[in-house]
Amino acid sequence: MDSIGRFELGLSSVEDLLQNSPGGYDLIYIDPPFGLQRELHMTEADGSKKSFQDSWANYDDYIEWLAETINGLYNLLKKDGWLYSHNNFEGNALVLGKVDKRVRRSFYTNISWLRSHPKNNIRIGWGNIVDSIMALRKGKPFFDVEYSPLDPTYAANSFGHEDERGRYALAPATGEKSRPGHQFEYNGWSPTFGWRYSEEKTRELDEQGLIHFGKNKPYKKIYLHESKGPPVQNIWTDIYNLTRTERNKRNYPTQKPLKMMERIVRTSCPPGGRVLDPFCGSGTTAIATFKVGEGRTCDTYDVSEEALQIARGALEEAGEDQSGRDPGPVPGEEHDLANVTRAG
Repeated sequence: MDSIGRFELGLSSVEDLLQNSPGGYDLIYIDPPFGLQRELHMTEADGSKKSFQDSWANYDDYIEWLAETINGLYNLLKKDGWLYSHNNFEGNALVLGKVDKRVRRSFYTNISWLRSHPKNNIRIGWGNIVDSIMALRKGKPFFDVEYSPLDPTYAANSFGHEDERGRYALAPATGEKSRPGHQFEYNGWSPTFGWRYSEEKTRELDEQGLIHFGKNKPYKKIYLHESKGPPVQNIWTDIYNLTRTERNKRNYPTQKPLKMMERIVRTSCPPGGRVLDPFCGSGTTAIATFKVGEGRTCDTYDVSEEALQIARGALEEAGEDQSGRDPGPVPGEEHDLANVTRAG
């Protein structure tokens, strides 16, 4: 069985990448090996077998390598940017304790992605059906909130009021803490912590009929037909993993759902911003960047020529114009990253 080889990313390669990427990145997403100590297989169209070697001398060596990698990649972020590390919970928890203190302090949250449905063959403990996506937040990066569709039951229970405009919910129009410019009397009300809105905005909402003065406090009306739905939080159960048939279309064993990568790119990289995925794999991050559009660009690299071929083919299928720069392999040591494309 031919070996595609183990992914490697040394600090010298990161430094070389930095020289080729002046200005840094708004978003870095990595889906590195998980330290599984086994081979991941795929079958070529001609029936030949290929394998990805995710094997290490021991798990501690893997964690040290991954921590060093994240430290280096963190330097590639702009002064305001996101770095997402996709792994299992053990890997992300252990590596967080090994990265530099400045990197560790940028930890923002862990996103739990439900990658598979419950399994019936679990006999010795809890089923492991989620991945961890560790989010590191540097500075004050761009973030565009994504909203989930309103659940009909939630809508029926939460939007329990109705007038000539339609069904609506009530949200407090008062503030949660005192803020300058929000302490004023309006329509006989002087809330302890002030108003949620400025005096001008409060008056405007009232004139539009959007302020309801209740018995105990004033509220703002939120109409069902205008509601965006609840914001997506850090538990993702609405994006299903690829089926075996779907993975076979691109023939890559660790391919991630396009919808998940589109969410990460859309929410965490501003229009016109730059994305980096140094573990290209099947090219899903580059395809997501292309589809989300609005001037975003993606640099993506891999040491596997087979992976690069798969990614290029997938990009072509996605309608990507690859007329942009393709600087070729990044110079450095034995395990340099090889550039596949720049999507935008």
